Amino acid sequence: MLLKAWMRDEGLTDREMADRIGDISLFMVRKLRFRERGPSVRVAARIEELSGGQVRARDLEPAKPRRSPAEASS
Repeated sequence: MLLKAWMRDEGLTDREMADRIGDISLFMVRKLRFRERGPSVRVAARIEELSGGQVRARDLEPAKPRRSPAEASS
């Protein structure tokens, strides 16, 4: 399950999630939620623990940027 979906289901804000993880900024939680950056091993393990295993480390990998049609045809 993606972090964004889990946080929505749990009704958690970025601030609340940052507080639960500990030693992480609100900005970094936002980056993780939108899959712009990947977490450290410690943060990934903490998120997996907090979510009861619903959000796994592989669910936190950054999204690959989409290629434009022009890039895809070259």
